Amino acid sequence: MRKINKVSSAEQTENAQVDKPFFLVSAVVILGMILLMVIFDKQTGALMNDLYNFTAYNFGWAYLAITLIFLFVILYIAFSKLGRIRLGGPKARPEFKTMTWIAMFFCSGIGTALMTWATKEWAYYMQSPPFDMASGSVMATEYAMAYPIFHWGPLGWVIYSVLAFPIGYMYWNRNMNTYHFADACSGVIGERNAKGLLGKIINFTLILGLIGANGTSLGSGTPMLSESVCQLLGIPHTFGVDIVVVCIWTAIFTTSVTLGLQKGIKILSDINVIGVLTLLAFILIVGPTSFIINNYVNAHGIMITDFFRMSVYTDPIGQTGFAQDWTVFYWAWYYAYAPFMGAFIARVSRGRTLREIAISTLGAGTIGAGIFHGIMGGNAMHQQLSGSLDFIGILNEQGDAAAIVASLRQLPLSLIILIVFCFCGFIFSATTIDSAAYSMAQTSCKEIKQGQEPPRYVRLTWALAMGAIALVVMNIGGMTPVKTSSLLVALPIMIFSVLAVISFFRWVREDKGKILAEIEEDQALMEAEYRGESTPAMEESGE
Repeated sequence: MRKINKVSSAEQTENAQVDKPFFLVSAVVILGMILLMVIFDKQTGALMNDLYNFTAYNFGWAYLAITLIFLFVILYIAFSKLGRIRLGGPKARPEFKTMTWIAMFFCSGIGTALMTWATKEWAYYMQSPPFDMASGSVMATEYAMAYPIFHWGPLGWVIYSVLAFPIGYMYWNRNMNTYHFADACSGVIGERNAKGLLGKIINFTLILGLIGANGTSLGSGTPMLSESVCQLLGIPHTFGVDIVVVCIWTAIFTTSVTLGLQKGIKILSDINVIGVLTLLAFILIVGPTSFIINNYVNAHGIMITDFFRMSVYTDPIGQTGFAQDWTVFYWAWYYAYAPFMGAFIARVSRGRTLREIAISTLGAGTIGAGIFHGIMGGNAMHQQLSGSLDFIGILNEQGDAAAIVASLRQLPLSLIILIVFCFCGFIFSATTIDSAAYSMAQTSCKEIKQGQEPPRYVRLTWALAMGAIALVVMNIGGMTPVKTSSLLVALPIMIFSVLAVISFFRWVREDKGKILAEIEEDQALMEAEYRGESTPAMEESGE
């Protein structure tokens, strides 16, 4: 039986040393950029859009090709001898139970953006389908459910998890005492550059990417939560309501991030999973159950059949912009999150093998996101096709928040559903943002030894900063500047990710003899634990 290593309260409260110059400069630069975007909102919005379009149309192929290559890299790691490497060495055992561990990385990487897009994404593809399909046709409608599952499926989780291998290996197995993105590239750029100016620039891309990527998530989720609250209370949707909503989830994730992993993020993730499973099960039961299941299975069939076509579709002849506006956009969004997710998955995965990490992130992440789209999107699609609700009409005329709430209100016991929906939305937002703030705080520290956490004031600063940014960008009437800045940063992040993966393979080649010995030791220890014998790992964990 797998043993769970308990972390003492003393270890939880030990603070790492902050890199104050980097922390202060990063905070000032971010603040300055936001102020410029507020003052010159129209100009920066237009400039950012032009830059993104140039990047997406000229380098979109690179996002698609490199991501597909990363898929094969992860599969190789999972099913080769490398997959048996255990983060922390043979004696290490997991800090979190398996379901809690999965909940933590799933909730951290998704947020309320999934709740928003799961209900509405199919409607955009049905109206403007790929592959030269006729708008609103049967084929377009079938692909309208397959593409959301593809966009939130295995390749997205490949981008999220690929950096967990170099970051986790360098921290837990090479004892480098850092989660820095730059240090993960040090096998290629050298330790001196990783600690120098180039390293500071690489680490700053993580913070800038997170600010923009979370801006995208909050920009999607906050209006939806506000609309749900307004419907429940029978009040008009104003910017004042948005402020209250932001303040509520800011209070939640600020409290959580200051408590740390064991008492904050862990508990929020567990609560979140229970809430969303209850919500999805209820919608499946009271909604069009047969249609939802059939549509879900059919969509997976299409995705599996056309997986490689969808993975490298650049639309060079038709030039409809579908690939650039959707697939490239999603991959860029994920790359903006990638260093954070890699560091976070590495942090919570001590005692897990690389095979466990690969299979669990790709498998659980894909299944979880697919269920969201299958149930919430399938319910809304059935309402559109059956004529019980003009979902697309409401979406186009009143906005996505109104359409999502209208879809939920069509269900039996809609009041209860809306309450649970709001609750899950708040917790989802809090889980994502506090995990991001934790990762940004890690990056702001010089090093983090085992048993240490970033100081609370650093975590609190980044948590409050993201809440303030959400209010600023909604006040100026759009997320375009911040959102697009994250996508521009995604291009260098993708390049640095390639360097990090190459660094990982260089390290394991250098450590080949040690790795083979540890794999044999790990196998012996696991067999002994299975037989119920006492082992050093069990003694260290107090079992």
